[in-house]
Amino acid sequence: MYHFDWSIVGEYFPALMQGLIVTLQVSAISEVVGIVLGLVIALCRLSSFAPLRYLAIAYIDFLRGIPVLVILLWVYFGFSILFSLNFSQMQAAVIGLGCSYAAFIAEIFRSGIQAIPKGQREAGRTLGLARWQIMGYVVLPQAIRIIIPPLGNTVISMLKDSSLVAILAVSDLMRQTMVAAAETFRPFELYAAAAIIYYLLTFVSARLIAFLESRMDRQPSPGKN
Repeated sequence: MYHFDWSIVGEYFPALMQGLIVTLQVSAISEVVGIVLGLVIALCRLSSFAPLRYLAIAYIDFLRGIPVLVILLWVYFGFSILFSLNFSQMQAAVIGLGCSYAAFIAEIFRSGIQAIPKGQREAGRTLGLARWQIMGYVVLPQAIRIIIPPLGNTVISMLKDSSLVAILAVSDLMRQTMVAAAETFRPFELYAAAAIIYYLLTFVSARLIAFLESRMDRQPSPGKN
């Protein structure tokens, strides 16, 4: 009969908090990389230049079809063997997560941009705006309202998938939990504590995203007077 000893969670709580900080760092940086790269890929996907458009489509289809764990292992081990690119564990984690999520975020940006009526672009051209000005000043500000909800979902998914970087020995929350469980032979208590922490992270993130959505809904649309 297994006897639970929750005091072990308190003993390793500082280590779990250190891992939590690393988890937040990896998730935040990877999300920024994914958003920036995803926007670039989305614009390439909408480009009238066929080679650029097909290259973006190939990136999206390929990266969305590969598990994040496989991408992380390839970035850390495969790139080192094939191309002599030696990334640190943290660098490989950020590159792997960022590039993987960029494929999904690119589709979010694309759908948001295409949801803006073509009349908005035509009005911008009538005013003599360049294409980049129309995209930056007219289309994207309006598309943000559409993009925020699904983009918020990627933040929550990123927080959970960041646990996969433990396979690269990144000292995140999951890695610290694995080490503590191996040292104490108390996996149930420690993994239960990790599950609660991840749940609280996603819960708070979801509430913040909902608050941001409500704030944006109360603001006047950039495309209206």
